[in-house]
Amino acid sequence: MSAASAFAKQSVDLLNDPIDQSLRRYSVPLALSFVVNMVYSFVDRYFVSRLGDAATAAIGATDQVMFLLFTLVSGIAVGAGIIVSRRFGEGDNQGAMRVGTQSLVGMGIMAALVTAGMYFALPQVPVIMRMKPEVAAFSTEYLSTLLIGFTFQLSNFHMFTISRSTGNTMFPTIVLITTVIVNAVVAPFLIFGIGPFPEMGIAGAGLATAIGQMTGTAITLSSMLRGSTGVRLDFSKFRLDGALLKRVALQGFPASVQMLSVSLTRAIIFMFVGALGTSTTAAYTLGLSVDMLVMMTVFAVGIAIQTATGQNLGAGKVDRVWLYYKSACRQLTYLMLFFGVLVYAFGDDFILLYTTTPDTVREATEYMRISVFGYIFFAYGLMSVRVISGAGASILSMTITAGSLLLIQVPLAYMLSHWTSLESFGIWIGIATGYAIFSAIGYGVMRSDRWRTSKV
Repeated sequence: MSAASAFAKQSVDLLNDPIDQSLRRYSVPLALSFVVNMVYSFVDRYFVSRLGDAATAAIGATDQVMFLLFTLVSGIAVGAGIIVSRRFGEGDNQGAMRVGTQSLVGMGIMAALVTAGMYFALPQVPVIMRMKPEVAAFSTEYLSTLLIGFTFQLSNFHMFTISRSTGNTMFPTIVLITTVIVNAVVAPFLIFGIGPFPEMGIAGAGLATAIGQMTGTAITLSSMLRGSTGVRLDFSKFRLDGALLKRVALQGFPASVQMLSVSLTRAIIFMFVGALGTSTTAAYTLGLSVDMLVMMTVFAVGIAIQTATGQNLGAGKVDRVWLYYKSACRQLTYLMLFFGVLVYAFGDDFILLYTTTPDTVREATEYMRISVFGYIFFAYGLMSVRVISGAGASILSMTITAGSLLLIQVPLAYMLSHWTSLESFGIWIGIATGYAIFSAIGYGVMRSDRWRTSKV
């Protein structure tokens, strides 16, 4: 076995290792992989920003569309991951891998259908998103090529989820770094027409991303078929198991709705800011990018908590679930305070990398100096719902998240921006306040213990 292969197979023992240490060992590679994944958008934004603020706004709006599509299908992978972590905790490795193989096929079928439907609906996307004409033209071009890689993106997500559910976060990170390098190298050639390549503009950015995602699927699938990552997919004598896929769907559908609520929330807020002009849209796009970069650590720790919950409940170690939750909240408090100060003080320097338009810089800086106050609340809320979903209570987790965002955060943003003279400032305040309410609701429900008896 090569050194690289051994490195990729490293796993974290969430059932027996010290709590604080195992949480960091699991979360750090995962956070890095999320940050690396975000570089896709940063690479595209960096090169596309040379085409103007309208192109930057188009990238932001299109990302929300793609995230919406992603959530429609990716719940299958999330549901499979929850079941795999429970089976792994029970010691049923064969059952865990069977779930992974079956759900990968089901997810692939759904992804292909969603992609086909999206191509038919492509002309209506700018209308629904209320994009300005100059933004709409760029968005349609970008989305038309970005969709080529959609099924491959979801395949990667599924296989990465299965790997992480058994404690291996290193392999997905290695693959993602590889795909981002491919994207970063290919993008300028396709966007600007360097050498023998045609000048494709923003469509070239989407195609470069798709090529990176295809590369990731080739590497991951071949590795998991060989079992060289410690996780093996087995398609020998494969027959689609409807009963098993139904169980996965029962876990995955609420997860999809939960992620869909996040996507819809952002899409609605994009509609609010879109009505205020291109500068405000570009500002929110860039400011949200900074937020997402910070939140990658929160998402990583959240998945660690979800996986640890599933594994430890499967092994009958309920006390460790609470210890993981407390450790996550404590460590994230320090981290969010650090990032909050950093973004508040230096966020405008990041914005200046992408635009020097005074109105855009001002709006983006204002957004970031309000949003940082929601970081800790969002982290606490997410840890609570991840414990609940990791136990298999996906519907309860979905209700908390969707209710907090769609029924509280969105109306707050609307009222403060439309019923007062605050305009965009009101939207930013509504977002931060919504996270505080989400945190309170999530913690209250988690402490009720209603989730502990869920069947997986």
